[in-house]
Amino acid sequence: MNTITVSEAFGNAPPRSAAVLCVKGTGSGSDLQMTEWFTWLNIKRNPMISFSLSKGSEISKRLQEGDSLILAFPPLKEAKAYKDAVHAGPASDESAETAAVDGISIPRGSEVVLRCTLAGAYNYPFKKVRIFNCNLEEALGHPEGVILE
Repeated sequence: MNTITVSEAFGNAPPRSAAVLCVKGTGSGSDLQMTEWFTWLNIKRNPMISFSLSKGSEISKRLQEGDSLILAFPPLKEAKAYKDAVHAGPASDESAETAAVDGISIPRGSEVVLRCTLAGAYNYPFKKVRIFNCNLEEALGHPEGVILE
């Protein structure tokens, strides 16, 4: 996998594109779920990555500030397979559907992978979603924060 520039990442993962959240599972393996939506926010002095999950999602309930996660951007057809949360076996197991980054399973064929730390989350008042924010500079500043397969 190769590091890419910020502009290349924006081009390959445009706002509102399908993202798959990938986190370590409660046991062995990883949990993967397609986000309700994803966007890049350019808030003055605090650029962020923002995405949402259903409030009822087990992953949504479990995530806390400071948790490490990966946002992967496979083609839409593959992302839809993760609309409902999927538990993938340990990342060391090679399967046809997933690959591994930092010991976390991601959808194979992902065009962009962002390594992030959760900066905060809140419930959206008018919809049944929980919104999560990650610091964009941290994701892009990681030596391999933005990678292209």
